[in-house]
Amino acid sequence: MANIQKFQGPPRKDGTRATKWRAATKDASGKRISKVFARKGDAEAWLKEVDRAGVVGSSTMTVLAVAREHYAHFDKLVKKGAKEAATRDGYDTAIDKHLTSAPEFSATRMCDLTTPKAQNYLDAIFETSGSLDLTRRQRRYLVTWFDFAIRKGWLGVNPARATKIEVVERVDDEDVIEIPAKETLAAVLKAAGRGDNAVRDTAVVRLLMFAGPRISELLGLADDKAAITKDGGEVAITERLCGKYLTLGSPKSKKSRRKVPIGPAAAMAVRSWRLRRGPAQAFTLDGGKGRERHAGRLFPSADGPLWSYQAFWRECWLPLMRRAGLVEMIPDSKGKNRPVPAFGPHALRHVAVSLWIAQGLSPKRVQELAGHSSLAMTMDLYGHLWTDDEADAALARRSEGLIC
Repeated sequence: MANIQKFQGPPRKDGTRATKWRAATKDASGKRISKVFARKGDAEAWLKEVDRAGVVGSSTMTVLAVAREHYAHFDKLVKKGAKEAATRDGYDTAIDKHLTSAPEFSATRMCDLTTPKAQNYLDAIFETSGSLDLTRRQRRYLVTWFDFAIRKGWLGVNPARATKIEVVERVDDEDVIEIPAKETLAAVLKAAGRGDNAVRDTAVVRLLMFAGPRISELLGLADDKAAITKDGGEVAITERLCGKYLTLGSPKSKKSRRKVPIGPAAAMAVRSWRLRRGPAQAFTLDGGKGRERHAGRLFPSADGPLWSYQAFWRECWLPLMRRAGLVEMIPDSKGKNRPVPAFGPHALRHVAVSLWIAQGLSPKRVQELAGHSSLAMTMDLYGHLWTDDEADAALARRSEGLIC
């Protein structure tokens, strides 16, 4: 417990004693610390500074205060160009939309924080939203905030690490990735070659369908990263578009940096698009470290160097899916009919991966081409696509032979 005590200093030469003030408190580990001051105001100011810095062991720091301190810290890194603004916005949403909606938990002091309290917070989010992904994301935020609190001396152990998101295993196929039928994919390819921007749309579809980039990687792809040869070529994924702010950033992880081969048809589509588009125009962009020079993108906007996801959807994907007959008008929450495509562009990434698996590529090689951060992610998403009917039948026969 922090306190200030008044006492008399040692005798001076003239026999008088000076009044002193000793401020005392405990650090995050419980060790007592103190300091002597000539004035009470200085002692009070020191205790406030120590408490603000977190040495007190969080007698006043709450979950909400820690989250906001972390946000301010992360925002400084964004302004220096060390972190992405989109990630910062995720923390902002987690604070404003979820943490402040749980006043009891957000007001919990670090010294009173326990794993059950963090678990109850996460359970409430899952119960309210029904979203497993959202709940897992909130757990990651808690872990990050409390790790930050430990580094600052406001917390000794991270109680969020012992939390767990437990759900009943589903017995249906809702979580299985659906690959569009070959007839549907053929219709998409055919529709790409019929529109007003047929050359561009054909290049877009063939790269998505056969090279499997994420849409942010396709829109952020520099023109000089698509190498074309007479027999095909390859695309090098080294950047991605940060859609909300129309900036360029690094791929999702180190494993996302990769080179993916493309066949002659995709290479021809890219070559044709380059001829129609003209030379790629370099441009400058404020990327957080001042104005930076960038090479032109393979697919720039009609009125700027970067093609936003919203513009891509409006100008390319939705018209393309309409021409393919794969758009349905569905009423929204206000009863107004809205065009809803049968699937989004990310489905073509799944198509690319399924084609690699169908050709016998190993899980490790598929992970490399898809740019997944781990082999476990590849297997979780696509493990069901590795099948061997002949081997399964042989296994069944041998199993029977062990008894009969």
